[in-house]
Amino acid sequence: MFESGRDMLALNTGTRMTTHIKRAPVRNGLRDITVGDLWTDPLIVAETLQTKLNGLPIDQKKFPQFVEQMRMAVELLRCTGSKRYSRFSLLALVDLLQAVHYFLALEDHTPDGRDDGYKDDAEVLRQVFARHEAEIKEFEEWFKSS
Repeated sequence: MFESGRDMLALNTGTRMTTHIKRAPVRNGLRDITVGDLWTDPLIVAETLQTKLNGLPIDQKKFPQFVEQMRMAVELLRCTGSKRYSRFSLLALVDLLQAVHYFLALEDHTPDGRDDGYKDDAEVLRQVFARHEAEIKEFEEWFKSS
C-alpha cells in the first residue's frame, strides 16, 4: 500500500519490480528519513528542520516562545548529532524528535501555511520543553558556555 503524500514510481524490470520513492522530509516529516540516512549524515534532522524554518519562518511577534524553543531544538539536534553533547536522555530526544516530526509534517492538525498554522506546533514543542525542562536547561547552560 502506498503512503499518501509520496510520489511513487514503480518500474517493471521484467523479473522483478523496482520501486523508487521521492522522499520529502520537509513535507512528510521524519518518516522520510531512514536510519541509514541518519548514519550517513547525523545532522540531517537539524538541517531538515532549518530548511523548513528558512522556507516557512515562524512569526517572532506571534510566537516568541516558539521561536526561542525551536532555536534551542535545532542547536540541541546539531550538538547531539555532531557528538558534542551527550547528556540528553534518549527519552527526551525521542520526545523532541516526535515534536520535530509534527512540525515538519504539513498535514498536521492545523496546516502550517495558515495564519495560525504554527499554533498547534508551538504547543507540541512547548509540552516537550515542559516535560524535559531540567535537561533542556542543562543543555542551554552548556551551550551558552561552550
